[in-house]
Amino acid sequence: MTSFLQGSGRPDQPPSAPAPQQVTAQAVSALPRLLVSAERQILARRSDPLSVSTSYVIMRNGIGALGLALPIVLIVGGGLDHVQPSLSAYYHFSEARPGDYGAGTLRDAFVGMLCAIGAFLFFYRGHSLQEDFALNVAGIAAILVALFPMDWPAGALPAMTRTTKLHSLSATAFFVMVAYVCVFRGRDTLCIMGNAGRRRRFERLYLVIGIAMLATPASIAALQLWPATRSGHSIILVEVAGVFVFAAYWLIKGFEIRSSLHAACRIDLG
Repeated sequence: MTSFLQGSGRPDQPPSAPAPQQVTAQAVSALPRLLVSAERQILARRSDPLSVSTSYVIMRNGIGALGLALPIVLIVGGGLDHVQPSLSAYYHFSEARPGDYGAGTLRDAFVGMLCAIGAFLFFYRGHSLQEDFALNVAGIAAILVALFPMDWPAGALPAMTRTTKLHSLSATAFFVMVAYVCVFRGRDTLCIMGNAGRRRRFERLYLVIGIAMLATPASIAALQLWPATRSGHSIILVEVAGVFVFAAYWLIKGFEIRSSLHAACRIDLG
């Protein structure tokens, strides 16, 4: 006890707190340092002083990260020994209550992550009016996919309900709109890239990604029309591939924009 209160004349008395005037004086003296630090941070970013483009890149990376995480969270969280026929089935699937509608243990994760992706897409400002409109439609479609789930148990009803039809149409609209952005709007930002060869490589890459995005709903429709061609997990494999391609586009696009801006900044400051 004495060693803990070393330097105090009375071992049983805690050390005295600093006076209020002293605390106030210390806080006031720290304010100029905080202001100078903020100014230096802002002025040090000569090409993007308010971090506007940096915020956009972070948002793009966030959309890509959510896209990568969505199927992983659902499949791993639902159990690798209980992989469902589609990602949408995780809204309902529960090992304890397998036949109950909307009883899925990962329902909140499914809805929450899709709504987050949809909100990001809707509020993200495209680099042209066409891209902005397509991303708005894709964002609304992603949210509708979450809010209007598929029928459950799958195939139990003789015909699809209106909810399932809206679910399927929204999923198709999501992939088609993102495919349009990849194929036709992906090149919009390449005008600031000085290297022509690198620009052509990105154009070809975005074309491949867009075709893969279009192939996702087309493949799912084909598997549903011809059940004999599909296995138990064929639809979810196509869906996971489509979502991963979606995530890859946003991550690659973010890298392209960031590298182009850095190159342009070096030229300006050189």
